[in-house]
Amino acid sequence: MADLATWQEAMLAYIRQVRSTQPGWVRFGLPPSRKGRTAIVTDSSASIPAQVVAHPLAKGLRQVPMPVMLGQQIHTEGTPELMRELPLALAAGTSVKTSRPAPGSFSAVYQELAESGFEQIISIHISGQLSGTVEAARLAGREALIPVTVVDSHTTGFTLGTVVLDAVIAAGFGTPADQVLARVDEGSQEAEVFFTVPNLDQLRRGGRIGTMAGLLGTLLNVKPVLTLEDGVVSLVDRPRTTARATERLVELAEEAVQGAGGRKERLAIHGFGNEAAAHELAWRLQHLSALPIPVIPLPAVLAAHLGLGALGVTLNPVPPQRPE
Repeated sequence: MADLATWQEAMLAYIRQVRSTQPGWVRFGLPPSRKGRTAIVTDSSASIPAQVVAHPLAKGLRQVPMPVMLGQQIHTEGTPELMRELPLALAAGTSVKTSRPAPGSFSAVYQELAESGFEQIISIHISGQLSGTVEAARLAGREALIPVTVVDSHTTGFTLGTVVLDAVIAAGFGTPADQVLARVDEGSQEAEVFFTVPNLDQLRRGGRIGTMAGLLGTLLNVKPVLTLEDGVVSLVDRPRTTARATERLVELAEEAVQGAGGRKERLAIHGFGNEAAAHELAWRLQHLSALPIPVIPLPAVLAAHLGLGALGVTLNPVPPQRPE
């Protein structure tokens, strides 16, 4: 496992290694041509830590916050007030809802990027089966000053975040937009996420349980282990204890890595209100990961649906190094 600083240092070393495979002078650290630059936009469900978004190497990245409503009060993702109040609201049973960002939020970001000299934008977002964010981005993209390609990733969390960061790295080295898009599509299809929740109350209230609607009555006394299939929350297993649910996460991660045919995987751990359990899971899985495993708290927009005690593991393959 790793704290975020350690993981970020490992990511910087990984970026240097990727740079060494690039054509031309880029491999020696010189910036690519400013002509044809591609910016990457995502939403806050991608869980990319603020210090990563603020890093100089991420100057072509924007992460649009998603609104969260506690009772009648609307909050913006990432504010200290929301992160303080959300656990209390979940514990008290207060109504917690989420919403897609307004199209105007995307319009403002797209305009700022156009005015900063970028020539096209790839906007990569939470599964359209879970949120209307993709549609809001498409509405804004139609009126943007530069071409905007909106991608439904069919996933969320740091599974999405890793796909986005791979796109940022590729675009930052001057990879043509069509090739960045191909990598995004490939990375989204190959990524996996497994998670467990103490109960299905929050997912049921938010309408995010997909094909499990008919199983609700049989899942009341279990700690379900879930995944995303074609962008929809789906049931994997129904252990009866939290300990067994965590064991299933370990087993599923091991099976995924073993089934990758020797391809290296990058893992990350999500948790909310259970930091010790999240770090323990990261420690148990570190031997499977090509990079140090970061423990990343669930963003509010996901924690609002998964609830206190949610625990998850994301897996993204290391993309092949293909000089263009």
